Amino acid sequence: MSRTPILSIAGGGTGGHVMPALALADAARAKWPELQVNFIGAERGLEAKLLPERGENVLLLSMHGVKGAGLFQRLRVLLWELPKAVLTIRRAWKTERPDLLVGVGGYASISGVAAALISRIPVVLYEQNAMPGLVNRTLAKFSRCMMLGFSDATEHMHSHVHSIVTGNVVREHIMATRWQPHSPPRLLVLGGSQGALFLNNNVPEACQHLIREGREFVVTHIVGSDKETLKKVTEMYAEADIKADILPFCDDMAAFYASGDLMIARSGAMTVCEAACSGMPTLFVPLPSAADDHQRHNANVLANVGGALVLDQRAMTTDLLARQLDTHLFDTYLLNRMSKAALDAAPFDASENQLKVLGEYLPGPLLYLPKKRQNKGVQA
Repeated sequence: MSRTPILSIAGGGTGGHVMPALALADAARAKWPELQVNFIGAERGLEAKLLPERGENVLLLSMHGVKGAGLFQRLRVLLWELPKAVLTIRRAWKTERPDLLVGVGGYASISGVAAALISRIPVVLYEQNAMPGLVNRTLAKFSRCMMLGFSDATEHMHSHVHSIVTGNVVREHIMATRWQPHSPPRLLVLGGSQGALFLNNNVPEACQHLIREGREFVVTHIVGSDKETLKKVTEMYAEADIKADILPFCDDMAAFYASGDLMIARSGAMTVCEAACSGMPTLFVPLPSAADDHQRHNANVLANVGGALVLDQRAMTTDLLARQLDTHLFDTYLLNRMSKAALDAAPFDASENQLKVLGEYLPGPLLYLPKKRQNKGVQA
C-alpha cells in the first residue's frame, strides 16, 4: 500500500502568515484528498491558538524573534533555540517525513527550512507581500522556487532566484462575496489580527465629525483582543450616538465584507487581496513601522489601479480622515468604480497557480489517484 503524501507548512506569528498558510492548506486538501498537511509554528504565535482550534496537526516550537532584539537574545536564538528547533523537527519527521516543505515567513519558517535542507526535502517559499520579507529574502537561494503574492515583489528579488507570481490564495467563501451598496452605508474598520491603535483612536472621532454634519451611516469596527480598547471604542461610538458593532475579532469575514460599503484598514497582504476579491473599496492606512514598509507596497498595488486610496498615517489628522470618509462613503458612483477596479486586480487564479507549483514537487503517482477512488458511492 502506498504511503500517504505529506505537505509541511512552516511559519506564522501573525495572521498575515497564518491565514495564507491555512488557505493554501485547504486548497491543497481539496485538490488532493489523500494529502496530509502538517504545520510547524511557534508557541508565541497566533498559530498556537488558531491551528489547534481547527484540529490541525501542528508542531509548536519554543522560539523568539530577533527583530529589535539585543545581542544576547540574538545569540541565544542563533546558538540555542534554532538548533534545538531543527532537532525537534527532524525527530518529528522520523515517523512523518514530508515530501515537500513550504515556508510562509516568520521565524518558525527558518527552522522548518533548515530542517528540510538537512533532510534533503524540497523547499518552496511563499512570499505574500509586495516587498519580500527578510526571512524569505535570506532563504530564497536555498529554495527550489518562491511563490509571490504580488507581481511587484519581483522587483525586489535577486535575478538568480526562481520565482513565480501566483497571487495570494483567498478563502473560497470570501471570493464568493461581492460588494453592493447599502442604505444607510456601512463603514468597515479593520486593523488586522492585532488591531490598530491609530484606527481605534481616530476613526471613532472622525465619525463624530460626520455625525455633526448630519451624515447617516453605521459602523462595524474590529478593534483587536484588548478588553480596555474594546470598552473605550464602544464608549466613543455610544457617546456620539453612532450605531456601531464593535468586535474584538471576526470569525465570518465573508459576512463582514458583504455588509460594508467602504473599508478603512491596515494593508497586510491578505487584507489587500481579500478587499480585491470581494470588490471592497478601501482606504488603506499602512503601518508606518512595518518591516521594509511592506504595507505601503501592498496598498499601492490596489491603489495604482483605482481600487483603493492610500492614506499616510504620519500626515493624517482627524479632520483629514473625516474628509476622506465623507468623500468616499456617501458617493455610490465612486464606490462602484473602485469596486470594479479592485475586482479586475483580484487574484482569483491564485489557488490554481500555487497548486500547480506544489504539484511539481509532490509525489505525482500518490496524488493523482484513479477516479473510482475519488467518486462518492463507488466501492473500491
